[in-house]
Amino acid sequence: MNTFLYTILPTRVRRNYLGGAMIEAREGVPVPQDSNRPEDWIASTVRAVNPGQYPVADEGLTRVQTPDGRITFLQNLIAADPAGMLGERHVRRFGRDLGFLAKFLDSAIRLHVQAHPTAAFARQHLGSPYGKLETYVILAVRPGVEPYLRLGFQRAPSREEWRRIVETQDIAAMDACFDRVPLRVGDVWLVPGGMPHAIGEGVLMLEVMEPTDLVVRCEFEREGIVVPPAARFMGRGLEFCLDIFEYASRSVAQIARECRIAPVVEREENGCRVDRLVGPAQTGCFEVRRVTLAADTAADLPGDGRIRFFLVEHGAVETTGAGPAQSFGKLAVFLAPAAMPSLRLRAAGNAPAAVLQITPPG
Repeated sequence: MNTFLYTILPTRVRRNYLGGAMIEAREGVPVPQDSNRPEDWIASTVRAVNPGQYPVADEGLTRVQTPDGRITFLQNLIAADPAGMLGERHVRRFGRDLGFLAKFLDSAIRLHVQAHPTAAFARQHLGSPYGKLETYVILAVRPGVEPYLRLGFQRAPSREEWRRIVETQDIAAMDACFDRVPLRVGDVWLVPGGMPHAIGEGVLMLEVMEPTDLVVRCEFEREGIVVPPAARFMGRGLEFCLDIFEYASRSVAQIARECRIAPVVEREENGCRVDRLVGPAQTGCFEVRRVTLAADTAADLPGDGRIRFFLVEHGAVETTGAGPAQSFGKLAVFLAPAAMPSLRLRAAGNAPAAVLQITPPG
């Protein structure tokens, strides 16, 4: 029975924007730098798509260190023991498909305005069972930054006007469609398919999404970084991609009501609280919970036959009940296979701790 924890290793991915210094700090790089690898795909069996750039073998496939020190891909562990890693119920429902993708994203600049297809659009037009609904958990903000998103149109153009704006790269008119949606560390946000958006500069987040790399980029240049033509419209052309967008006006207050997710307390006892951050009300692809521990307290997290990814949001934790005791510091990521019956987490260092737990749907 596969009952050991696995350490998730850095899996950096190239994108068409700058960032990654906060990810390098997490990795212990002495002088963290921003680069064209601003993301770390921590739970992925999906290869990254980077049209117009030179190919990188297995880019986007999460690397894992096994208990015996071996380094392999997450997809190899799943292929070798699907039921032990994912759970028998998951394999019956979904096969060997993990069903979601999770990553760190660290933006040094505001991202290009973009949108993703809904699952219904992807099934009908792209031959994919998944679109790209996204959820964000805001982990940290760079000093001096007032964090924000562009999310939804605050002043929606018509389909024809949006075509003109994108074709001519009328950036002033594009900017006029949006207001800033403020963010706070700890916030949880939902970005449905079809909703235009752009993450502001200086934000480190956990992004959990449907497992594709389908994206329509409407803004072709940001701060000298040009999106190659092949990476703009999924190889389908602008006319096809215009149907992906939702042309509806929503105020910032309305966006906050619809897209900022309020945590739901599931359990609270003996210095431990478990909040559901993302669940069936938002998506049928994955669930995200926050386990908060008071200083020097421990909690038993019984297994329920699902694979579980853990990210230390703040503080540090010690684990027992899964082979030798291990310690994990802030922003460390580790994996508990579905076959693991239980895991005990303890807040370490005489300080409180919080851990994010990501699983497939129940």
